[in-house]
Amino acid sequence: MSDERTIPTRWTDFDTAGHMTDAAYPVFFGNARGAYLTERVGSFDQFPAVLVRIEIDYRNEIPYPSESVVVRTSVAEIGTSSVTFEQELVRSDGVVAAVSRAVLVAWNPEARGSRAIDDDARARLLS
Repeated sequence: MSDERTIPTRWTDFDTAGHMTDAAYPVFFGNARGAYLTERVGSFDQFPAVLVRIEIDYRNEIPYPSESVVVRTSVAEIGTSSVTFEQELVRSDGVVAAVSRAVLVAWNPEARGSRAIDDDARARLLS
């Protein structure tokens, strides 16, 4: 299942080169992943998970000013305790500015380690 959401940009997302700074991209990807998780399995309190890997391929700049970006998010794979997301960051003109692949691990705060993803959560993540 794919999710698409428009996220407004902030003045601080841009640099003096006249485009979005590279440091802003992971924030947009993270916000979209967080919203995806919250809508399907609950907030961090209900479904704690930690980021263990992220890859970003920067393809096209996002020039200043750009009022918003679109982030497309989908689950590529679910392991025993991990969820792999694939995402695209898209400019307002429809051009893909960056693609990302991120792995989150379901977290057990008491044990300070990973935990298994149950069948119910697995089904909701794929819905």
